[in-house]
Amino acid sequence: MQEIEILKRRVERERKARMEAEAILEDKALQLYQVNEQLRQLNENLEQQVKEGGAKLQKSEKRYQQLIESVQDIIYKISPSGYFTFVNPVVEQRLGYSADEIIGRHFTELVVPEYREQLVNFYWEMVNSQKESTYNDFPVYKKNGEIAWIGQTVRLIESEGNVMELVAVARDITEQVATEDALRTTQTRLSTLITNLQKGVLVEDENRRIILVNQLFCDLFAIPLKAELLIGIDCSQSAEQSKHLFSNPEEFVQRINELLARQEIMINEELHMADGRILERDYVPIFLEGQYRGHLWKYADVTEQYLARESIRKSEEKYRGIMNNMELGLIEVDLEDRICKAYDRFCEMMGYAEEELIGQIASDLFLPEEFRNVFNEQQSIRIEGRATSYEIQMVKKDGSRIWVIVSGAPIMDEYGEIVGSMGIHYDISARKLLEQELALAKEVAEEARQAEKQFLANMSHEIRTPLNAIIGMTHLLFDTRPNKQQYEYLDILKSSADFLHSLISDLLDMAKIEAGRIEVQSHPFDLVGLLRTTQRVFQIKLENRPIELDLMIDGRIAGNYMGDDVMLNQILLNIIGNAEKFTEEGTIEITAKLKKEDNDTVWIEFKIADTGIGIPKEKLELIFQKFKQVNPQGHKHKGTGLGLAITKQLVELQGGTLTVKSEENEGTTFTFTLPFQKSDAEIVKNDYEIEEGSSNLEKCNLLVVEDNIMNQRYISGLLNKWNIPFTIAIDGRKAVEQAHKQQFDIILMDIQMPNMDGYEATLTIRNTTNLNQKTPIVALTASAMLDQKNKTKAVGMDDFITKPFTPTQLLSVIKRFLKAESLKTEPVQDEAPPAKVESLLNYPRIKDLYGDDTEYIVDMMETFLTDALPDFAEFQGLINAQDWVALSKLAHRLKPTLGMVGLTDLEEKMGQLETRARNNPQPESLQLIWSSITDKLENGTKEIQQEIEKLKS
Repeated sequence: MQEIEILKRRVERERKARMEAEAILEDKALQLYQVNEQLRQLNENLEQQVKEGGAKLQKSEKRYQQLIESVQDIIYKISPSGYFTFVNPVVEQRLGYSADEIIGRHFTELVVPEYREQLVNFYWEMVNSQKESTYNDFPVYKKNGEIAWIGQTVRLIESEGNVMELVAVARDITEQVATEDALRTTQTRLSTLITNLQKGVLVEDENRRIILVNQLFCDLFAIPLKAELLIGIDCSQSAEQSKHLFSNPEEFVQRINELLARQEIMINEELHMADGRILERDYVPIFLEGQYRGHLWKYADVTEQYLARESIRKSEEKYRGIMNNMELGLIEVDLEDRICKAYDRFCEMMGYAEEELIGQIASDLFLPEEFRNVFNEQQSIRIEGRATSYEIQMVKKDGSRIWVIVSGAPIMDEYGEIVGSMGIHYDISARKLLEQELALAKEVAEEARQAEKQFLANMSHEIRTPLNAIIGMTHLLFDTRPNKQQYEYLDILKSSADFLHSLISDLLDMAKIEAGRIEVQSHPFDLVGLLRTTQRVFQIKLENRPIELDLMIDGRIAGNYMGDDVMLNQILLNIIGNAEKFTEEGTIEITAKLKKEDNDTVWIEFKIADTGIGIPKEKLELIFQKFKQVNPQGHKHKGTGLGLAITKQLVELQGGTLTVKSEENEGTTFTFTLPFQKSDAEIVKNDYEIEEGSSNLEKCNLLVVEDNIMNQRYISGLLNKWNIPFTIAIDGRKAVEQAHKQQFDIILMDIQMPNMDGYEATLTIRNTTNLNQKTPIVALTASAMLDQKNKTKAVGMDDFITKPFTPTQLLSVIKRFLKAESLKTEPVQDEAPPAKVESLLNYPRIKDLYGDDTEYIVDMMETFLTDALPDFAEFQGLINAQDWVALSKLAHRLKPTLGMVGLTDLEEKMGQLETRARNNPQPESLQLIWSSITDKLENGTKEIQQEIEKLKS
């Protein structure tokens, strides 16, 4: 029950509460109605007011819109939170965005990121501090991604103390910012440059206050302050304060005042300091739009440069003085041969003042026309960067000529480019005159030498010819079994003839040695056999005299050696003959000793010691001099005084030495040492054995061509003695006739004969169809001169015998040629004469160049054939075109290649071609020289090819 009562009371309470809530809702509804009525009335009133003011507002907004659109700057509004609420159309022109693309976006979206925080703080401070207007600039992104700089003025729009919005007028200042940045960069660079410049710099304004100064300026003038502390200081008294630092203080102050007054640029002014330093000063006034705004001082310590320049100047003066004293004339020319500078000595040499020469073409002014080619060739070499030296004539101002040696060298600039040349001229006119006089003297001397040579040849012929007959007849008379008295007379006759023969031989030998015409012939010989033969000859000669001749030979000397045995034999005969002449009794010792060995070369020492009268010490130096005798008045033995002089030169000609030791009344010892090479070659016969006639010679037939009746008798007597058939022709013409009539095995041909001499006869026999075109021809000549020997070979003779000759010499020659040629008993058919081709290769020259290196020789020869030889084809074309300069250059280039492969004769002819083309070009003469070269070049090429094959095998 109690529970029911509780439930009833609860229901009652809920009913009352609901009734109260309904009453309240009715009351609220009434109030809301009343408020709505009031709002309706207010809206009606507001609508009326809006209608009345709308026209005015639209008119104002239109004027405002026109104003905004006419402005060329960007105008925008942003809310206090930073969002765009308005932007004028100019933004599209400046940034590329339309208004719709901007409005509603936050302003930071357009700002370059690194500037966003800075700009937000700027606006935040402006709003918080209630600043009405401020200016700021910053970079923004344009729509195309480019960056533009904006400079803007911002104003706050407030209402009742609250910021409603921000209005900004912004301008594109991109170009201005770029210009200012460039200006700041330039200023920074300039300031950095001046500060770090290795010269002292001071910049003052128009009132002489310091704007800029670097530390080096402070150091130069010992200013104890840092450079930055000097900015703004007045410098009007600085000259007075620092003048004590200069060697001429007052002049320093005066000069500064003068420069400041004149306000003109001055550079490289030299200042001498009291402490010995040298400064170089520049003064540069600064003007802006015509107004003086200050100046710049620049100081540099150039002490080292100054001292170096002074050293160079003094050196130039010294060497200029030296060159003037050395009589050297210098000029400098450009690439067009235009004179740039002429030194004093050159002007004096040529008779001009320097101002007369500057700008002139040197070759046109000084060079004679005949030297134009020489100059052009040298100039082309100099343009290639090489120095030249040559001799030419030059024309002086007065028209006279001088000879000069010109040494030219190219002048190069700092980049290594040739810009001209310098010529050093040395006057050699006096030397040239002396050369002409010497040439004339040489010509006279040459004529005298030729006269002497002709005299010796004539003497040789005129004296030797009868002497030959005398000696020959003496030999024949000995065979007639003379009685004792006749034998004595014949012996005296033979001794006198032999003595006369010795005198003539010595004179001719000395003449040949002095003319350099003695040839060292190297061939294998038996050295021991030669020594024993020499001993036997003198033993026979000394048979009835109280003199013993001993020979001692080193046991190590054996076998054959390569050398000139004939020359060695003459040396031994001269020295032993000299010992025999001055030794009355006692001994003569001949000693041969092996001195040393060097590979295949052996040095053998020969000593000839006698117990004769000896030589006084003060006379020892005379014995090797020509025509000198130790005691010409007091000794019974006479002579020319040439024997030992000839002997010494023959020893030295073979690379040996000859010495003498002697004691008066005790004897003399001659010692000479000669080099020989060991040889394995076999020697067919001993030339030192006296040969007799042989019966097999009876089958041969000889032609003797001799005009002298005594010589005819002498030769015919010998041939009859040996039972050799012969025919005599009295001159060259008769010899040619006999050559057509019958076949001969040997022709003995005299040289000097009437009607036709031996040379002409030999040429005729060799070059005409006859029975003896190939027959050996041996010259019989009274001349022993080398050029005569060469001439006999040139015309086709096979050998020669010098008159007077011994029977053994004649028989040896006859037997030698008969061994080489089979005996002819029947005439032979006509044949063309054999071509005598002498080798064009100079083997000694090749050996000098390459030694025994065969691979090197082959390489050089093959290189010549492949690389150099084809260029010879250009010569004929150059001769046809008469291009003498190119011809001379080609000859100069190819000339050495001929010498390198041993074609020395052609090398010499090529030199003639070069010289003639350069100095005196004549087409006919040059063609003749070239033809002579081509004639031999083909044969020379074949010889080279054969030599290559031989060396390779």
